[in-house]
Amino acid sequence: MKLFSYIGLLFLGFIVLYIAGSVIHHLVPTTLTSEVVEPDILLSNTKRYFEDDAHERSMNHLIHAIEAIEKIEQEIDDDSKLKVDKAVVELKKIYAEMSHDTFNITKLNEASVKALNALTYAELKVSEHYAESHELNKARVALGYGMLHIKNALLFAEGYKKEYEVKLYAEIDSIVENKHLSDKELIEKLEHMITELDEDRLIESEH
Repeated sequence: MKLFSYIGLLFLGFIVLYIAGSVIHHLVPTTLTSEVVEPDILLSNTKRYFEDDAHERSMNHLIHAIEAIEKIEQEIDDDSKLKVDKAVVELKKIYAEMSHDTFNITKLNEASVKALNALTYAELKVSEHYAESHELNKARVALGYGMLHIKNALLFAEGYKKEYEVKLYAEIDSIVENKHLSDKELIEKLEHMITELDEDRLIESEH
């Protein structure tokens, strides 16, 4: 009898730990977890399978990339959401064209760059929010994921777009590495990068 009671308590303990872990996981915003770079991986796979003429697999990864981005959209501010949503529309157009046997790698690359730049913009805004709340550790985590988006965008970018993104990557990296920035200095640098990314219109326009 005691054995069954022990097993029951042990099982109950596992259940409690599982629920607690799930609650903690959901309390952490997607923008501060590795889940935020899932679109990067899926878009990279889309490109790879596209180039290998494995079009069905390419389309499968593309639709999952779109779904992953739409999940992130649920947790970002309205300004970022507007930019990300425009990028999603572009990706959905590519998916529709692929569904009708129209395959254009240049369009896929351009749409992927827009999507990753939009996600970078969103992470910069998230970082700014945490910096203004004096939560610098979280601000730096968001910046780190912004760097990853920019780095992955380089896989798709061409010409001067790539040059700009290398520059932006270096700017973010310098902030992440500088542990002595005050809250005010960090916010100023973030505002500059957000404005710069917005003004260069790397998210919304064709080049």
